[in-house]
Amino acid sequence: MPTVKKFTELETWQLANELEKKVYEQLHAGTLAKDFALKNQINKSVGSVPDNIAEGFGRGGRNEFVQFLSIARASASELQSQLIRCFNRNHFSKDVYEELFELTDKVGNKIGAFIQYLKQSEKSETEFQNRVATIDEKRVTINEKPEMVHTTNAAKPLGAYPHARKVGNLLFLSGIGSRNSKDNSIPGLELDNDGNIIKYDIEAECHQCFANVKAVLEASGSSWNKIVDVTVFLTNMKNDFPVYNKIYGEYFTEVQACRTTAEVKSLPTPIAIELKVIALV
Repeated sequence: MPTVKKFTELETWQLANELEKKVYEQLHAGTLAKDFALKNQINKSVGSVPDNIAEGFGRGGRNEFVQFLSIARASASELQSQLIRCFNRNHFSKDVYEELFELTDKVGNKIGAFIQYLKQSEKSETEFQNRVATIDEKRVTINEKPEMVHTTNAAKPLGAYPHARKVGNLLFLSGIGSRNSKDNSIPGLELDNDGNIIKYDIEAECHQCFANVKAVLEASGSSWNKIVDVTVFLTNMKNDFPVYNKIYGEYFTEVQACRTTAEVKSLPTPIAIELKVIALV
């Protein structure tokens, strides 16, 4: 393979970019345009494919590149599942569905072949060096034990524990709350001078919490539709359950993971919701 200086020169990225353009055309056409939850999931999945290829290339290390390519391939698989749902809901004609599904399959296969090439490569160019990610880098960071996963796309853990840990083909997430990964803020929360809660927004916290979970799943090489079990902790079951349960349905209806919801007196920070998740890798 000749030296590649820009991620846009990669055939895998070019093909993934073509897929993104074709799928985006369909997001605003027909009945899919009004299926907001599914449309949003598709937009995130298809965008994740070229974005992770680009970011992996930019890291300058072979191990890191493989990690991001794995995330891109997982997003392609997630997209295929969403395309099937579109066809089941009559959002796509058979021809459109088959074209997009086959193109997504081609992208996934290309990424898989590229991963194998990188694993077997003995090249010494910068983009293929066997460098290990450090905790200060932008997105996925892996410590000395490969089963431990951290990501800066979710709020930093409060103690000596990872965001997730892989055991065989299972992924165990630590408790994931609604703090924002960028500034540690909690959406909709207002505190008085003594740190007491004046008001909070359970709807905003649910969306942020689910976004954090998704970020950890993708950083682990898993995806949303591979969740198998969820334990949810609420600080106010009586007031918050109806809103939380409605939003949960928007995210989990197609996943059908097992679920337990429990009320707790408080959580380590003034958040109103936290999720404990088990998923397949």
